[in-house]
This record gives sequence, structure tokens and C-alpha cells, in this order.
Amino acid sequence: MDLSIVIATRNRASSLARTLDELLKLDNPTEKKIEVIVSDNGSSDATKTICQMFEKRFPHFRYIFDRRPGQLVGWHRALLASRSELLAFIDDDVRPLPGWSNAVIECFENEEVGIATGKILPEFEEKPPHWQREFVKENQWGIWSALWGMLNFGDEIKEISAGFVWGSNFLVRRKALMEAGGFHPGGMPEHLSHFVGDGEVGVGRKIQRCGYKALYNPDAVVAHYLPAARRSDPHGIRHLIFGEGMVTSYILMRLLAEANPSLPSKDLIGLVGNTIDPEQISNIGQYYLKLDSKLPDELKKLFRTSGKEGFDFHQSHFQRDKLFRKWVLTPDYLDIDTCYTHPELLAL
Repeated sequence: MDLSIVIATRNRASSLARTLDELLKLDNPTEKKIEVIVSDNGSSDATKTICQMFEKRFPHFRYIFDRRPGQLVGWHRALLASRSELLAFIDDDVRPLPGWSNAVIECFENEEVGIATGKILPEFEEKPPHWQREFVKENQWGIWSALWGMLNFGDEIKEISAGFVWGSNFLVRRKALMEAGGFHPGGMPEHLSHFVGDGEVGVGRKIQRCGYKALYNPDAVVAHYLPAARRSDPHGIRHLIFGEGMVTSYILMRLLAEANPSLPSKDLIGLVGNTIDPEQISNIGQYYLKLDSKLPDELKKLFRTSGKEGFDFHQSHFQRDKLFRKWVLTPDYLDIDTCYTHPELLAL
């Protein structure tokens, strides 16, 4: 098998069907064997039926079901079941454009490349409000927006930071992903949101620290569908920044544990105040905004409060819950059965 395309999904049958239909339209190279794996994270809608329909249309197609919560489960069940050295993890709301699969495979012709991505272009259901343009940022490679999940680093192949290899177009060499210990926790259902981690971005950075290069290939393009309701109101913005506050706490506690291996996990909280400045916590959301942002006052206030609220929420769970501390500090999450021990994660 030359490429494994993985789609982790939960209760988005119609969106998944669109993505699978687009995959069928790709001009896949005839000499390459490509498999599609749908990893169902406990859907109760028509997802299984959709997959049964598409199974007959793909040369190599597999459907995996595991009701345990979290993207982590879907990612790792598919990773361990896949049969290729190259894997492409995409979301169930993207549309790979012509030439995508060829470009994915080409990314890894250089053995030094462990992780890669391409353009991620927003496909809006409706024109977004003008203030959302304050979330479009520019760096040395090009433009990006966390709110839109957009990435456009131009029309040339280039090395980039692995922090910009996102889950909607996450291309990786199996050897590199396994060497890094697999994914960190990603998205979770709302009632289990405190179990979130730095997901694919965290493991991407770990892959780069292992010595692999991260590559951007402009021909590996996906269009990312954005419904009108997505993050278009203050609640959506708060959800984004609150989540980043929790992720910041997750990263910090793992770093503190790594730097203080002999210290009991319950005592790590005592180091937080001397490690991160309160102003940094309040400014968590600023990373996603233009430096000269002209957001409405209501949203500016949300940015000052939501990140800290998320950070404090995660910290409170870490402080009082021994099993939660074990979850956050798990060295790697490849063995789902071993790391899914918290009662909240098992309450199906």
C-alpha cells in the first residue's frame, strides 16, 4: 500500500459522504495502491450506512468503529490498522483538490521529511463577517487563520514549522509518527473538554524535534468547508480561546513534569506561578490576532478572559484529580486500552 487516507469522524454522516465522494473524483496514480480508512468515533447517525455504500466504490476501504470518546481514539485505531508507510489524516469536512494524492506522496520522496501539509483553503457557506479578517495573520511563510483553519504559504515547496501541520491536511511518515509516540489528545465531546491536549500540533512538533523536516507542498490542496454558524458569534470565539487556555495548561504541566521528574505530580501546580506570567495567560488569545487588531470591544474582552478561564479550568482538574494528572502526563497514548482508564472516559 502506497498511501493510507484516514478520516476520523463522529455524527457527521452527510459531511463525510461529501468528502468520500470528492476522494473518488481524485486523479489517483494508477500504479499506486491507496486505501481509505474511516475511523468512526462512536457515531449514532447514518455514518456506518454511508461507509457501507462507499465501501463498494473504493478498491481498498475499511471502516473502524470505537465508541470511546476523543479524536485520539479514531486517529490511533486507524494508524495501527493502516497498511502504508505514508498516511494522510484529513477531516470529514474537507474536499481534496485534483492532484492532492500525487502531491502527498511526492512530499516524502526525501527521507528526511517526516511530516507535511499543503494549502488549506476556506470554502464559506456564506460570506463571513468583516471582523473575522482580524484573525488572518502573516508570517515568514505566508498567511494563516486558526479561526478559519486556513493555510496558504504560497506556491513553492518549502520547509516550515511543524506547528502549522494541522489535522485537516496532516501528512506524515508512519516511522516518524511512531517514533514520536503517536498523537496527543485532540478534540473531545463538550462534557469531556478538559481531556483535550495539543493533538496533532503537539506530535508534529515532537516529530520535528526528532530531527525530521516539516514540508509544505502547495499542490497538496484541500478546501475546508465552513458553515455559516461556525465561530461566527461570540460564543464560538470564546470556545476557541477557552480551548487554547486548556491546551496551554496541558503543555505547561507536561513540561514541568519533564523538568522535575522526581516531583510528585500533585506538587507540580506549585511551580506554575513561577513559570508563567499571569499576563501571558490573559493574552493566550492574542496569538491568533493581527498585531493591530481592530476587534469590537465585546470580542476584545472575551480574548482577555476566555483563555484564562480555560487555563484555570484545566488547572483545577489537574490539582484535584489524580487520574486526570495521570492522563495529562501519559508519555504516549498509542495503547488506547492502557491510557483510557479514567472513569469519565469509560462512562459510555
